[in-house]
Amino acid sequence: MEELLELVQIFGKSKLPGSNFWPAIVAKNSMMERLYKGVEQGLVQTDDDIQRVVLEGDTDVARGQRAKNRLKERLTDVVFLLDFSRWATTDRQRNYFECHKKWSAAMILMAKNSKAASVELLEKVLKQAIYFEFTDIVVNIISSLRLHYGAIQGDAKKYEYYRAQYNHYQQIWMLENEAEDLYTHFVSHYVASRSVKEDMEAQARAYYEQVKPGMERYGAFRLHLCGRLLELMVYSSCNDYTKMALVCEDAIRFFEAKSYNSSLPLQVFYYQLIVCCVQMRSFDKGMAIMTRYEEIYENGSFNWFKLQELFFMLAMHTRNYNEAFEICDRVIRHPKLAGLPAAIQEIWRIFEAYSHYLHVVGRVSSAAGSSFRVARFLNEIPKFSKDKQGMNIPVLIVQILLMFAEGRYLQSIDRIEAIEKYCSRYLKKNDTFRSNCFIKMLLQMPEAGFHREAVNRNAKKWLDQLKTVPIEIANQGHGIEIIPYDDLWQMALESLQLKHIQRKPKTRTNTGSNSSIK
Repeated sequence: MEELLELVQIFGKSKLPGSNFWPAIVAKNSMMERLYKGVEQGLVQTDDDIQRVVLEGDTDVARGQRAKNRLKERLTDVVFLLDFSRWATTDRQRNYFECHKKWSAAMILMAKNSKAASVELLEKVLKQAIYFEFTDIVVNIISSLRLHYGAIQGDAKKYEYYRAQYNHYQQIWMLENEAEDLYTHFVSHYVASRSVKEDMEAQARAYYEQVKPGMERYGAFRLHLCGRLLELMVYSSCNDYTKMALVCEDAIRFFEAKSYNSSLPLQVFYYQLIVCCVQMRSFDKGMAIMTRYEEIYENGSFNWFKLQELFFMLAMHTRNYNEAFEICDRVIRHPKLAGLPAAIQEIWRIFEAYSHYLHVVGRVSSAAGSSFRVARFLNEIPKFSKDKQGMNIPVLIVQILLMFAEGRYLQSIDRIEAIEKYCSRYLKKNDTFRSNCFIKMLLQMPEAGFHREAVNRNAKKWLDQLKTVPIEIANQGHGIEIIPYDDLWQMALESLQLKHIQRKPKTRTNTGSNSSIK
């Protein structure tokens, strides 16, 4: 069903459904039209919806499946009628669609023995594909032209020319494929986790050294995109943001020097440069970059949501809490959030929890309350709840802080005791040092009877240790401290009482309050 939903969404963005050609594709008053409109209007999202809406309660499942498959095939057959250039935001994107479309047409003509028309079209597309560095299309076109002039036309001069061209571009194509494979293999292990992996730096460096000679020889687009991303991983894996920034700036210079608009890599490396600005506390520079280049990110796109993450983090780290609250509220309400990968949705659920916390402790002036519920929140983050050394850390912390903020001190004790075991099991001094210190500070809360001054006194040694490793040099995932622990600690202290809170003995049954204040 997902395939059909995507196809209808694509066609819905085009002018084709409103054209005179559309009835020839999807006949009026047909079951296919009812199914298309049902999906377009959001009435049909599942196979059960087909039976209920389109077939009006008919229980013949096979009939519904046939209708779905026929519509998918019909839409796929007429994809080439769509004007993809309307959706392209850069000249490279427009030419990507056009080159693939013309190459496919040329190959069909070749198969139908229309040699002259096919070769003429291939030679035109070849110039276009070489200019925009679509190496895969270039190799396929040259392969066809080499075969045509060598085995069919018998033109020795052109055959030798295309043979040499094939050898040249095939080598580039193989290097691009190697770089892409190494990059994909590397990141595939870390998509759903933000914890630091001890072997990441060495592995990333080995992969980068493997592709570096090819990058020094050729300036191909895909080779340098994947290769420079691997180089970035060398330093991001150990949170060396100074060197990360240098890699980003060099990559930006490389892609900006292209004769065409290199939107995709610029988005990637500007994003990573802003990450560096957040971590190095270069806030003015970070905001300047985001303000200047936000327009290159299409609203509602994957990269747009990733940019909003940085906006949110930068606002949090500069104590612009009202702005952070507004960013989170805007994203949580965005209709396209639900269509993103689970890991991205979960990040925003965690951000929502911290925004709610700021609202509870009075750090935001927004009059709008939050519909946040802890139980619902925990059910909405299954991936990161398993990320024991990564994003599960801020999940555990915000639960306890909310209990403090709401005055539920004694209810927090069980959670604090559980987090003490968690701390000894999962958090290590090297890669989660700041988180370890902060959780040890939280553990002082029940020990000091939730008395503000006593807690502050008991936690001082952990706070001092925390300050020895500033966030900008800490060896941890950059998204772990949603609010810097130094700031978060002050908020937590303000949530405490000025009097001791003591538990009644556990052996005593008490149906009312189990605490006394003295």
